Amino acid sequence: MTDRILFTIALAVSLYFGYGHCWEQDLMLNVNVKDDYLVVGAFGWFPNPSVYYKVLDYPYPHRYAVIEKDFEEDPGRLLWAVYYPFPRYLYSALIAAPDSVYIDGKGDYLSLPGEGDLGMNPPRDLKLPAEGDSLATLSPNSMRRIWRGDAAIAPLSAFDVIVSTLIRYRKWYADRWDADRIYLVIDGSFFRHNKFHELHPLIIALKEIGFRYVEVMVNVNKDDDAFRVSAMEWAYQEIYRLSGLERPKINPSGDLRLVETRPSIMEETVRKKISKKFSDKFFTESAGRMKDYKAKAFGWVEFLWTKDVKVRGSRSAEDVAETMRQRSPGLKHIYNKFLKKKPRFKGRVVLRFEIAPSGEVARPTVAYSSTGYEEFDNAIRDAVGQMTFGTVESGSAKVTIPLTFGFWVL
Repeated sequence: MTDRILFTIALAVSLYFGYGHCWEQDLMLNVNVKDDYLVVGAFGWFPNPSVYYKVLDYPYPHRYAVIEKDFEEDPGRLLWAVYYPFPRYLYSALIAAPDSVYIDGKGDYLSLPGEGDLGMNPPRDLKLPAEGDSLATLSPNSMRRIWRGDAAIAPLSAFDVIVSTLIRYRKWYADRWDADRIYLVIDGSFFRHNKFHELHPLIIALKEIGFRYVEVMVNVNKDDDAFRVSAMEWAYQEIYRLSGLERPKINPSGDLRLVETRPSIMEETVRKKISKKFSDKFFTESAGRMKDYKAKAFGWVEFLWTKDVKVRGSRSAEDVAETMRQRSPGLKHIYNKFLKKKPRFKGRVVLRFEIAPSGEVARPTVAYSSTGYEEFDNAIRDAVGQMTFGTVESGSAKVTIPLTFGFWVL
């Protein structure tokens, strides 16, 4: 009984003074910059789709063009959009992004995937607006009448997609104390390959959409701390030179939150003591129970965020993902059966299929697999092919969904 009380107290204190406190106080709006994608996160998480890109050269030098992918390993196709052509051929590459790409009345881009190999050619179905049409850009109150020469087709910039997400977040969380600050989490390879200057349009856009403070974090190996410090200093100099944005103040411990949002020393001490006492007791007892115990693997199947389910047609990604989650016990049963044949294999299987208006699945295929086990992949494909989804009035839907299979040992 005493152990249960101790555990309850430790959990409550940890949630209230630790994670719960941080989530309640800090927005932690950030842009994660990787070698092949950008993504916006908040509260330390990344709930938005990753914006994959390809760095183009002539006639769009250093342009981070968006690549539409159905799943991470998909080579994808370039997306093209309608832009205000200033400066011509560079568009948002040299100016702040919010006032360059055109959007429709719903706030969506006028864009389509390109044609040819990897979508490198402009799509023929993407038409320029007619003279006299009224269109807006991402900037507020930017509706303008289009005249000859006021629009051109160019690859959609990844910076524009990121900016539109940041604009939406700042609007949602306008009452947060840290809604005017942003964290850039950048891979060290950007600095090693002298790429940071290519992020200049993004830096300028941050100021244009209302941010006042920026914090830089560089991801490098722990033994490259000197390089990390020099890279951060270089980044701050460039950011200040380009935009005049300030660096947020941090407390001496290096915590990203401001001093006034941190728990008191007494609260932290109580939490640490209770947590340590409980964890020591737990691991000691667990070690005793594990003696002479024969390990057994139990499989699980993970559905990624709904954003990773690609649906084109008459259904929503939310509905498809929910149905797949309801059917997941059957998929897990298949995985556990195959674990007995080939112990401890795991991986990811990406399926493509169509859903008819009646809810029946047609033409299921394995688009990608990392399991190295074709018999298992085909079994999963066949199981999904026998599923039924809800009915709709008309129209089929094309679905791409990734399934991750793994196990834990008990």
